Amino acid sequence: MVTITKTYTIIILDDEEDILSLYSDYLSSKGHRVLKTYVNANTILDDIDIEFPDLYIIDYRLLGNMNGIEVAIEILKKFPSACIVFITGVELLDQEIVKHDIFTDKNIDVLLKPVKLGQIQDSLLTLLDKTQSPNVSE
Repeated sequence: MVTITKTYTIIILDDEEDILSLYSDYLSSKGHRVLKTYVNANTILDDIDIEFPDLYIIDYRLLGNMNGIEVAIEILKKFPSACIVFITGVELLDQEIVKHDIFTDKNIDVLLKPVKLGQIQDSLLTLLDKTQSPNVSE
């Protein structure tokens, strides 16, 4: 089995408190630091400059006047290298993402609910390893 030697700082946005707790508890048990969780899209934008996490986990449907795509766009405008994992029940989210140029060549992954907790761990490690590895010419 692979052992995690690195811990990452994560912010989670989901409209369901129980999902926030589940993801937060799981990722904490894997050694990661969950910086903050949000149910409301508006609140994260107020806090965006407090600390830059290694990764954002964002649901498409959020409380407030923005959806997950809109929040991710605001994050990427401020932090173009941000890593974002969307976890959603919206099957056509990939099609929504490609409509926005800001997502081109970004560190984005999409997982469909119901998602296994191990998939979240695998996704974040893959994204973060990719961004922290030196570029190799092919």
